[in-house]
Amino acid sequence: MEKDLTVLTSLVAGGVIIISLLAATMQRIMVAPVTVLAVIFTLLLLFQGREGFSEISEDLERAAFFVVLAMFAASFIILYRPI
Repeated sequence: MEKDLTVLTSLVAGGVIIISLLAATMQRIMVAPVTVLAVIFTLLLLFQGREGFSEISEDLERAAFFVVLAMFAASFIILYRPI
């Protein structure tokens, strides 16, 4: 069951890659980071079933949490700074 879910999630991530590539070529290059992140996430999802990869995945998840938290804090500081 878990392996099937991983494969389906990887297919969804592959769809995100295709759609963001289309959007990047047809509209703006600003969509390109979405494509790069989708490729990275697809690789992480495909390697999830391998032994020992879950520890790396947990470390990456923890690092991503702190990066997003810092980005939220920076965006609020920039948004509400006095003029």
